Amino acid sequence: MKIKVEDLKFAYGMRKVLNGVTASFDEGKIYGIVGKNGAGKTTFFKALTNIITNYSGTVSYNDENVLKNSSVLTKTGILLDDIELYKSYTGWFNLRYFGGLRGNFDEDLARKLADELDLLASLDLKVSAYSLGMGKKLLLLISLMNEAEVLIFDEPLRGIDAKSVLWFRQYLLNLKQTGKTILISSHVQEDIEALCDEVFVLADGTFTEAFDLTDTRQMLRYKVVVSDPSVLTEVLKNEGHAYEQREESIIFEATPEQFQTIFQACVSRDLMFEEIKKESKFAEFVK
Repeated sequence: MKIKVEDLKFAYGMRKVLNGVTASFDEGKIYGIVGKNGAGKTTFFKALTNIITNYSGTVSYNDENVLKNSSVLTKTGILLDDIELYKSYTGWFNLRYFGGLRGNFDEDLARKLADELDLLASLDLKVSAYSLGMGKKLLLLISLMNEAEVLIFDEPLRGIDAKSVLWFRQYLLNLKQTGKTILISSHVQEDIEALCDEVFVLADGTFTEAFDLTDTRQMLRYKVVVSDPSVLTEVLKNEGHAYEQREESIIFEATPEQFQTIFQACVSRDLMFEEIKKESKFAEFVK
């Protein structure tokens, strides 16, 4: 299901949070929405799902305006960072209640996924007895229950264990292959890089930059430590690359293809690379 957002604006009183956001999200892709705390990521997700309705602009799913036809949202699963569970009731109650709100709850699927997340034995307990990580995994389960065509996750992996993080990443990648449209926000660079095809940077109320992580020609930021920095800096100058030297590290930007040229030129001069770190340029907006 394709999502299209046009000139989306929203303010809390006098404070503008969204100021003309325009974007489109296609089926079979995972999109990262990144930005500093308070940039409006959660507000953006709430506007996409009619949790907030007093905005200007339009949000459409497959050309259906969600304000005029909210029924299209029954095919949407969402996990927001501020969703509250019913803590005086069991995990099963919460799964059945929130799953039932969407009119389609598959208990066999819930049991299977809960088992894979090591949560099955805890579903008979009251949520008030859950740790932060257990509560977050229950929210993940709820968001996946109706096999939605659109999935929206706001900081979904914060507070859960490493094993569950790996499970969730692979589960989302599998869902992408079935044609789902998936949006995710995270302050963890590794999650965005492992999952996303494209990344949008939300700042000053709009998307200020976009990065295609599938493009092998994209510029990456390299941070390297070598046996003789003077050799690397000479090669970088010859190849027309600016660089920054910080203590033992040299930092520069290049495409993967350009880096291979630089690397080979250095190795031919017997330079030893002791450490190589690379990251997408969007990383500065995640930290």
